[in-house]
Amino acid sequence: MKPNRFKLPFRKRSGSMMMPLFGSFIAVLLLAIVIGSILYWKAKTVVEHTVDNTNAAMLEQLREVADGRLKEIEQLEQQIAFHPRLGWLFNHEGSYTDQDAYSIIEFTNDLQRFKNLSKLIHDFYIYDMNNRLIIGPNVKSTPEIVFDLVYRFAGKTSADWVTELKKPALRSYEPAASVRMDNGSTKPFIVYRQSLPFGDSASIKGSLFVMIDEGQFRSLFDKLASVNRGEIYILDQQNRVISSTAGTRSGISLSYRNMANDYGKLEEIKDGQSQIVTYTTSAVNGWKYVYVVPQAVFLDQVYAVKRWAILLLSLCALGGGAASLYLAYRNYIPVRDVVRIIRKWSGSEQETGLGEFELIRSTIESARLTESQLRGMLAQQAPILRVNFLTRLIRGYVQPTELEPDSLAFVGISFISSSFAVILIDASDISGFAQDGGEREWPFVGFILSNIAGELAGEHHLGFPVELDRGRVAVLINLRTERLSMAKAEMQEMAEKMTALLQSRFHIKLSVGISGVVKDPEGIGEAFRDALKQLDERIVFERRNERDRYTEASTEESYFYYPLEVEQQLVNLVKAGEDDKVDKLLVALYDDNFTTNSISPELGRYLLVTATSTLLRIVQSYPDLKSTMAERVALIERAAVSDSTYAAFEELKQSYRTICRNLKEKRSDTNELMQNGIKQYIEANYGENMLSVNSIADHFNLTPQYISAVYKKSSGQNLTDYVAEVRIREAKKLLTHQAMTIAQVAAKVGYANDIGFIRFFKKYEGITPGAYRSSLQTDK
Repeated sequence: MKPNRFKLPFRKRSGSMMMPLFGSFIAVLLLAIVIGSILYWKAKTVVEHTVDNTNAAMLEQLREVADGRLKEIEQLEQQIAFHPRLGWLFNHEGSYTDQDAYSIIEFTNDLQRFKNLSKLIHDFYIYDMNNRLIIGPNVKSTPEIVFDLVYRFAGKTSADWVTELKKPALRSYEPAASVRMDNGSTKPFIVYRQSLPFGDSASIKGSLFVMIDEGQFRSLFDKLASVNRGEIYILDQQNRVISSTAGTRSGISLSYRNMANDYGKLEEIKDGQSQIVTYTTSAVNGWKYVYVVPQAVFLDQVYAVKRWAILLLSLCALGGGAASLYLAYRNYIPVRDVVRIIRKWSGSEQETGLGEFELIRSTIESARLTESQLRGMLAQQAPILRVNFLTRLIRGYVQPTELEPDSLAFVGISFISSSFAVILIDASDISGFAQDGGEREWPFVGFILSNIAGELAGEHHLGFPVELDRGRVAVLINLRTERLSMAKAEMQEMAEKMTALLQSRFHIKLSVGISGVVKDPEGIGEAFRDALKQLDERIVFERRNERDRYTEASTEESYFYYPLEVEQQLVNLVKAGEDDKVDKLLVALYDDNFTTNSISPELGRYLLVTATSTLLRIVQSYPDLKSTMAERVALIERAAVSDSTYAAFEELKQSYRTICRNLKEKRSDTNELMQNGIKQYIEANYGENMLSVNSIADHFNLTPQYISAVYKKSSGQNLTDYVAEVRIREAKKLLTHQAMTIAQVAAKVGYANDIGFIRFFKKYEGITPGAYRSSLQTDK
């Protein structure tokens, strides 16, 4: 019956839905055509805008790099213009003595050092008009030798150059010209001239002549020109082509006057084809850097989008109809399955009278109410969680990760300093408060002790009271730094006030133990043991005064100190692998029983047996350590038999150390495996925008606080710093590819936009990505 009951309504639904679905399909198809047309127009606009911006940005980067290289030429000019020997050279008349010749040699040696100021400088010379002398790096010659034998410019002789060098020139550049050198090879050079002395055009005595390697200069923008199959031209203010990737200016018909602004974009027609001209102006010498790209190059992307849009639209028209019909039959199945699950979960398979969507809605609302109830229950449990945490913290059972600010905030605790102390308060006698001394009175006693202790502790410091046992309250005191020197006296005053107040108002007698001050939250457990010891001694002292029937000697003989709190703390420290703290605790236990106080030999042996049994109970949870522990127990027994208590305790400490180290090694292996797994995950997902400590913790099913603490402890590095290190490393690799924009590099390393990436890169590297890329080009 079930299949028939299901098929009939489903067939009825599909039949009634066919016409609306077919009409909806036609409407969606028409809408797709309209949206596709708009999308094509928008894609064309976006591509053109993006390419224009990219070309402008790349051209601007080229301009910055080229201007930086040209400034190196100006630095050479300044080094030479202000050289002390230049004035001597220009003012010298007559023949040269041996001393003068030596001075010229020193001058040429100095010029050799300046030759390395820029990779663009092939060679440079100083022309002395008075003596018709050419001075260069390690060179002293004449114009005839330099310009007729060493460097032969097409169409220019040495006489032409002498005439040219006598003319005034202010940082003048000549377009690239082919030069035949003395070795027979031909190479293009850009000539830079500057009249000397610098700044005195009225009395020119010489000229600086610099040969700029046009091949080196052109290599700065060859890659940019090849990206979009374009050409780059550099025009000076006389509309001359200083250099170009095309070799001639046949690829551009625009003149310097057409490009009136500092930067911009123009269009021109050449051979019937549209060309996009992007230009910018040099801040050094006013040159125009012109980038000419055929419009068809980047419109190829638009045409590709158009072809794909038409193809996809056709596929949608053909397959959309069939898919729509198929999905129409399938659309009810998920709803049906969800409704069945809800009804099964609610325990009723019968019809409820509600529609499917109404049933789902009511179920979701019910789930939201349940969530609110759970949140309310969690809020009610918050005080219990706080008490549990404070109890473990005071006893020294918490892990370092639980002391992180986020973990403390979860339980509603915030510390004001790293200095702590513990005060233990024990209600030794409540007969004056509760005549019958019944169990129902003890909760009131604990409530009174906690509230009064908290108020008194808050007068000068921050206090966290918590009831440990029946009639025993511990107060964790977080000491204010500015009152640290008075802390001991203030805690003693607090104890006296509380004792007097409880005695006078509630007739409750108290015993109070006050610990010393510890400088680290991890030392709170030691402060608790200190306070416990002080409390035990106080209780013994008070009972001795009350009874006054035991002598001091008999008291010393019956002394035995190994409370349950100390044993539990010892167990926790061993399981945590804290061998140093275990060693200190055992030394303190030995000193309390054998050095400070005098324990009897019988109780001393019992103490050894009890401490050994504690260790054996720990080992029961780790079967692979039983064989190691059996050997250690045998050594303890032999030392005890020999009546050497100190030796037996030393063997006991060594046994505890052995177990601690074994457990620590196991934990270290686990942490190392986790560290390697975290690193592999980051290496594989550094490009994800959502990569964070929370996402990594979710991947490993751990809390963010725990995974951060484990990674920091095993590697010595913060997890966020390692993520940044990987992203910086990969970004540097990508920045070596000149074709990639900063935004593309940012997306590759997990940043949604280049603004955030630039801030991140500058924070860790001190420079922006663009400056780093420019430094790579400079180093080449």
